[in-house]
Amino acid sequence: MPGKKKTSALDTASVAALATRPLKAFYHNQPDDPVSTTRFYWSKGEGSRESIVPHFETKCQPGSKGSDEDKAAAVEVLLRGDVPQDYADPLFMAESYMSKLPADETAAFAQVTLQFPNATNLHGPWQQARAWLWEHYVERVGVPVLAVLHAPFLSGSDSSVHVHGLVLMKRATCFGWLGIHRDLAGDAGLAAAEASWRDWVNR
Repeated sequence: MPGKKKTSALDTASVAALATRPLKAFYHNQPDDPVSTTRFYWSKGEGSRESIVPHFETKCQPGSKGSDEDKAAAVEVLLRGDVPQDYADPLFMAESYMSKLPADETAAFAQVTLQFPNATNLHGPWQQARAWLWEHYVERVGVPVLAVLHAPFLSGSDSSVHVHGLVLMKRATCFGWLGIHRDLAGDAGLAAAEASWRDWVNR
């Protein structure tokens, strides 16, 4: 009877290389807090990384696929003025960003969610959130932000109007992607964002 085939170190390495490391999330507070922040990351290890593109796509299309509610109330990529127009497409931007991350990079992006429980319209929260995201991230650091306005009442939900800001870690420039700002998704960076937003709405 033939013996059991031994697994070589090369076979083990090949399996590891084929494995995909999932995109993980660490939530810094409760989703319904006035401002909540999340760090998205990959664990260290071998193999490819799960793409961020599906998460970006889901934020842009939060409803049931194919329904009238299968879109956010507003979507915009916030960019500096010298960045190529192609980057204004959320999925193109996310794919391009993924392709330029170093193979061993574990920081994916940060997400900031701003709640507007007392909203009486959509343009007010959108303008306020968009202005803050632009000032805190785009103008100050140079990183792009995908801003997404969700209006749950459009699909019959009583959840609050809210805006998601998906913040990338690299600067978008006329020369492509430069640098990396992991601190934006770290504890201190997320705490600073929360404090900045609270100051913004109270000024």
